[in-house]
Amino acid sequence: MFKIGLIGCGAISNGHINAFDTIEDARITAACDISGEKLKSVCERTGAKEYSDYKKMLKEEDLDLAVITLPHGLHCEAACFCAETGIDVFLEKPMALNSAECQKIIEVCKNNGVMLWIGHLQKYMPANVFAKKLIDSGELGELVGFSEVRNGEYFTEKRPAWFGKKAMSGGGIMMNLGAHALDKLKYFSDSDIAEISGSIHMHDGLDCEDGVQAFVKMKNGVSGTVTLIGHTTNNDYETVLYLTNGEIRMRLEKGCSVEFCKNGEPMQSYDVGKGANWGMIYQMQDVVRTLREKKQTPAIDGEYGLDIIHSIKHLYGDE
Repeated sequence: MFKIGLIGCGAISNGHINAFDTIEDARITAACDISGEKLKSVCERTGAKEYSDYKKMLKEEDLDLAVITLPHGLHCEAACFCAETGIDVFLEKPMALNSAECQKIIEVCKNNGVMLWIGHLQKYMPANVFAKKLIDSGELGELVGFSEVRNGEYFTEKRPAWFGKKAMSGGGIMMNLGAHALDKLKYFSDSDIAEISGSIHMHDGLDCEDGVQAFVKMKNGVSGTVTLIGHTTNNDYETVLYLTNGEIRMRLEKGCSVEFCKNGEPMQSYDVGKGANWGMIYQMQDVVRTLREKKQTPAIDGEYGLDIIHSIKHLYGDE
């Protein structure tokens, strides 16, 4: 039985708990949060032992994996402490505040011989998996372009206040939602990011951007645009993949369906059967599979996470 320690019991932890519920040989045995209410809720649901100090938890519990879901500004310290304790690490995205922190995490994990997995999950989303199979089949030709548009109110009352503080979040809508877009582009193109440029928009009184328009070029020549508008109530989320002989479209509001066409023919719609929530389930199943098979090469490693952080910070002009 793999024993999991959960560091951070905020909203994102619910997805991880649901994922571990599908894995027979893994269980959350300890959890930590400074919020007693959140901690109690998670521990009542999982049967985990309660801790308010993750360092104390890691020293007292015999754990196989630490799942870190803390605010971004706490990622580096927590991941390094876990690694120095000899515990494998699953670190939620975005990896850290900047490239220097990412490189430190990679180095500490490598020096201590522990696995480092970054929580970018686009390659596990059922709709994305279907689209990638279409691309790889060659039926629609070669992938040449990518476009993602995501609109909707970003800084809402439901979003924790730290998301709006750059010192803790690392940035606004690009750091959080843009990281998903870059992850998706890396997955579909099978390439790392070569260049990124564009502009960010920040309304008066904000410490982080609530709008971005960016152009991204991959090392293999595929290019893409990312438009994130976080100051509108019109929720819209569409990803379009342009190929030499066709097109693939995915819209969040259409749930599990993927639309595609070939040579200008009418769009076909395919229902992949499972929604986006399955992405985290499949991701965590792969993490445990990696632990079980004692592999030291996670599918989404520190270098992958660093590529995304470096690109975002370059767009900000911070690196």
